[in-house]
Amino acid sequence: MKKRILAGVLASAAALTAVSFSGCNNNEEGGGNGGDGDVLTLLAWSGNTDVQAMIDYFCEQTGTDKSKIKWAQVGSKGEESRDQYKTYLDGDQDADLIFCDAEWAPVYANDDKYTADLSTIGIDKSSYPNAYEYTLAFGTNDAGKFRGATWQATPGGFVYRADYAEQYLGVKTPDEMQALVKDWDTFEQTADKLAKEHGVALVASEGGLWQVKQCEKKSPWVVDGKLVIDDDAKDFMNMVKKYVDNGYVSSATQWDDQTWYPTVQTGKALGDFAPTWGLTNGDGTIANNFSGGKDGVMGLCEGPAKWYWGGTFMEVTAKCNSKDLAKQWIEFFTINEDSMKGYSLKTGDYMNNKSVMKDIVENEDPANPLTNPMYKDGIHQFKTLYKSAEGINLSATKYDSVIKGEFNQAVQDYAINKKTSSVDEAIEAFKKGVGETYKELV
Repeated sequence: MKKRILAGVLASAAALTAVSFSGCNNNEEGGGNGGDGDVLTLLAWSGNTDVQAMIDYFCEQTGTDKSKIKWAQVGSKGEESRDQYKTYLDGDQDADLIFCDAEWAPVYANDDKYTADLSTIGIDKSSYPNAYEYTLAFGTNDAGKFRGATWQATPGGFVYRADYAEQYLGVKTPDEMQALVKDWDTFEQTADKLAKEHGVALVASEGGLWQVKQCEKKSPWVVDGKLVIDDDAKDFMNMVKKYVDNGYVSSATQWDDQTWYPTVQTGKALGDFAPTWGLTNGDGTIANNFSGGKDGVMGLCEGPAKWYWGGTFMEVTAKCNSKDLAKQWIEFFTINEDSMKGYSLKTGDYMNNKSVMKDIVENEDPANPLTNPMYKDGIHQFKTLYKSAEGINLSATKYDSVIKGEFNQAVQDYAINKKTSSVDEAIEAFKKGVGETYKELV
């Protein structure tokens, strides 16, 4: 959560970065695959801000000694860790649980060399009756084995500058804004009005559109060893081209500090799509950056579709030697509803449990930490996200992280960078890029 999940071609295995251990303390881990069976070692990238928060909360609530949890850091962000984990796990360093971005969690879930079924620590899928179904699908490998559990669900909405929305469109509430973006046809009509009357884009980045539209794709990217390029993919290319040409979406690059955030801060674009982890008030989150540090200027509504973006899955390593602690950790964050609720209220994380989130939405005072001062009229963002979370239905494959990056690059090269001149040419470039990485695919 609260991290950048960039679309783009991911580098092949890179040199392993220096590994540091942190957590409740900085004592050195015992060497060898055995490591210290009394110590739970969590393998994650250094930029994953969730890990330290989870360690602190777990130690505080369970009374676990601070020397029993260690964080092995590999890479600075998820994109680097995807390939570097293999180098780490091939060595003698200890690791019991690995943290994986949703985009590439299936890569490790499908590799018996590196991960094991959650049943090896006494946890199975039946332990998750209230989890969002798509998260269970992502945690299940091609052989039907349940290998990845997540504490968070990551539905998203349309976050916008409420002050500019009132100035340009006359809307004063999220419900009024939702009426203008309730489906894709209405969304486009509103975008056309903004562009023609004010020279303002409705969406700040093509990347934001992509995060939503990819969740509407009807077919998985790979079926029976074949790359599937359906009408949804081609329609998205045409949509982006139309949006760019008509000024419905700005040319800002997602995650570019010099273009993306200033576009919304200055009112050149009304807003963008953001998931749970991008909607909190923490430093560096999407909504907080769009606010420019101002209170009461942001709005949030559901938008035209049900969608999600990102999330982090925890998988048990094949060399896990701290199974009791690993089970306790997984149960604490992904099964026990009391500790899940407490963690959500403490951090603002949206938990992967419908019952917990229903309780929070219905019974917690909107003035609690879940409500951020940057939102106009003290909006309680979980009430919006709770609506958005239902209906997410996705299929994941171990090829997705690279394929999605290649596709989005092909879209940009066609609609924005003008490197290709037609959808057919862009599709051919996309297929070539995928084929260079996955030669086994048809």
